[in-house]
Amino acid sequence: MSQTFVHNFLKPMSIKEIKNLTGFSYSTISRVLNGKAKEFRISEETCRVILEAAKRLEYRPNILARSLRLKKSMTIGLIVPDIQNPFFGEVAWRIERLLRGHGYSTILCNSDEISANEEFYLRVLVDRKVDGIVIAPIHTEEWKDLAAIRKKTAIVLMDRIFYKTNLPWVTSDNTRAAEDLTDELIKLGHQKIAYLGGTPETYINAVRFQGYETSLKKHGLPLDENIILFQGYSPEAGEIMMEKLLARAPDIEAVFCVNNLVFLGAMRIVQQEEARTKRTFLMAAFDIRPYCGIFKRPLLCANQNLQLMADSVVNLLIDSINGHPRKENQIVLPIFVDKHRTPEKEG
Repeated sequence: MSQTFVHNFLKPMSIKEIKNLTGFSYSTISRVLNGKAKEFRISEETCRVILEAAKRLEYRPNILARSLRLKKSMTIGLIVPDIQNPFFGEVAWRIERLLRGHGYSTILCNSDEISANEEFYLRVLVDRKVDGIVIAPIHTEEWKDLAAIRKKTAIVLMDRIFYKTNLPWVTSDNTRAAEDLTDELIKLGHQKIAYLGGTPETYINAVRFQGYETSLKKHGLPLDENIILFQGYSPEAGEIMMEKLLARAPDIEAVFCVNNLVFLGAMRIVQQEEARTKRTFLMAAFDIRPYCGIFKRPLLCANQNLQLMADSVVNLLIDSINGHPRKENQIVLPIFVDKHRTPEKEG
């Protein structure tokens, strides 16, 4: 890293240096740099000279001064429950890129599936006067301080939502996808299908289990509590549940995993069991497309469109920040079930 870069980074050029170099007034330079040249009928040649000077001087605007002038911090808070989950990692990456395109920087917070952490980050972000908050909440009920928070910043829920709320939100059609996933397992000849679920009383677990249950009832199959387990959304939870499942029902052949991490944990035990017994399991899960090329086996995948989710979240948030909230502000996105080398069950 050069000394010149360090010097320029620590001591950014101001509009005064651009004025000295070009001879234009402060107001003209400010209007060009803030994208208001057409509004004030500033010529293209003037814009070119000012922008070239700004580039030459490595000009960066004073963010604090700009925030005070616009009454915006130009920052957004993004709270996810588990940044180690590739699903949240990728959707956060996509949201950050989109927000950067709108001129916003992003503060990423990880609640770690702990309510106290979520409440802490909400307070921190409000105190920092962020312009908006995107959050995948842990629970299904509104926070008790929501009314006060909404007076200070825009909020959009993502993926996980509250059952009853008028907040803007974007989620996927999890119930329908879980029903479709279970339907496919049944079509392949399986009637005893285990469910490895997430944290009880959380939104994603509830709506995906609802789809699983609906499919079984539709096909006249019993809901066997012995092969339904709830533990959490981590690989460790997947391992624990799969071990318990095999102890309870060693003849099980089809397993529905609530998410990608539970699937990965369960697969560690499945591969050990398959190597020991020489029999195979058919695994189905949400958001496991990236792993289909790794595990050379039949899989059923329900994959969410993360780019569409990010686009929808950011559009709702920016419109809300700009004072133009949408009437249709609660969006359900489709999920499609993919079959990865899934042969019919023999016999």
